Amino acid sequence: MSKLLRILFGLFVVFALVASACGNDDDDAPEPEEPSDPNIVELGGGAVIDITECPSEWDNYQGVTDSEIRFGSSLPRSGALAGFGTISDGVQLYFDHVGPIDGRDVVMVSRDDGYVPARTLTNVEEMIDVENLLGFAGILGSPNNLAVHDLLNENCIPQLLNLTGLPEWGDPGNYPWTTGALMSYETESRVWCQHVADELGTGATVAILSLGNDAGEAWRVAFNECATGLGLDVVEEIQHDPQADSVGADVINLAASDADVLVVASSGAFCPQAVATVASLPWEPMVLVANGCQSISLFWVPIGPLANGVRLVNTQKDMADSSLADDEWVQFVRGALDSQGVDPEAASHALGYIFGEILHEVLLDAASMDGGINRTNLMRAMWQMDFDSRGAIGNSPRAMDGANDSYMVEAGRIEELVVDADGARWVPISDVIDYEGETGTFGQ
Repeated sequence: MSKLLRILFGLFVVFALVASACGNDDDDAPEPEEPSDPNIVELGGGAVIDITECPSEWDNYQGVTDSEIRFGSSLPRSGALAGFGTISDGVQLYFDHVGPIDGRDVVMVSRDDGYVPARTLTNVEEMIDVENLLGFAGILGSPNNLAVHDLLNENCIPQLLNLTGLPEWGDPGNYPWTTGALMSYETESRVWCQHVADELGTGATVAILSLGNDAGEAWRVAFNECATGLGLDVVEEIQHDPQADSVGADVINLAASDADVLVVASSGAFCPQAVATVASLPWEPMVLVANGCQSISLFWVPIGPLANGVRLVNTQKDMADSSLADDEWVQFVRGALDSQGVDPEAASHALGYIFGEILHEVLLDAASMDGGINRTNLMRAMWQMDFDSRGAIGNSPRAMDGANDSYMVEAGRIEELVVDADGARWVPISDVIDYEGETGTFGQ
């Protein structure tokens, strides 16, 4: 090849390389990324918050001052479920113990609703008007939360950690401002049902006592569906008034069925009432009670050995459980409450510590996001939480992923209550049953 040809060939190669590097074909050029819409907050699984749908006067930083982060709650401090009324006090005590977040004190404002939904609505409306709140955390009761569900979502106000397992709380597609704090009643019923089938086999008979409200209906329907699939026979059902003085007469009526199992799909004082009534009868069914009836000091110490043999799906640690005396979380909570002058086994202060830990993790995550702690970041952090809870049975995870995984509590263990001279304790009957990431979202 002549010198001239070599020069021309070299120039051709250089030109080709330059053209290739710079790109001369629009079809091959990478598409520029679309700028993200600042009005859309991604929660996971396609669920979003669109803040253009919020009221014109809405303030993303409402309830966040230079010195405080303010939450509201409505709980029954009177009536049959009054034992749960101090949960918000326990949350406040938790934050008093751990100190400020992002330089701000967490303040809980709580009012009594007596487990009456109309009073919950009145409480929430008044607190929205006068208390300067970031959102609400720890409202108790399915009908009570339903009473404010639409109000809070329409006004883009966080409704966190609903103290109820109603499946509707796992619906970020339609209600992105609302999350639950307990195992879904559908999941709980599924575990009950499988346990009965494993223990007693096909054909076992079941009687159900359930709350006469949305919670009781969710438990009842889910158990019946599962029972049909596993060959169990639900032979009698009674729904009781949530404001009843006692369920003793209802239990006596159910005893006539002589069922192999009694499911108490209720809460509060109704659980020990039902169990004490069974103990007074010749009827000897396996008794399964709802997770909300877990507290040894609140519900079972008052009836003592009559409570022996009661079973439930336990999801969290109990301060009065003598078998957990050496547990790290139990020692932390007992020590903290003692230092604050509060009996660790009194009322529901220790439960407040469990939910306080969850809210603490969420606030820390929100504080690390662009814009810091505000309503939208709070919901992003809540729907994307993922940490191992020290207060959970087996230190199980508390995790969600928007519409991919909309339920925070998906693990529990069948445990049986033993009351004897050594104290009261929940004794494991099964390993931890873990549905983490498997329960999806509401309606699917």
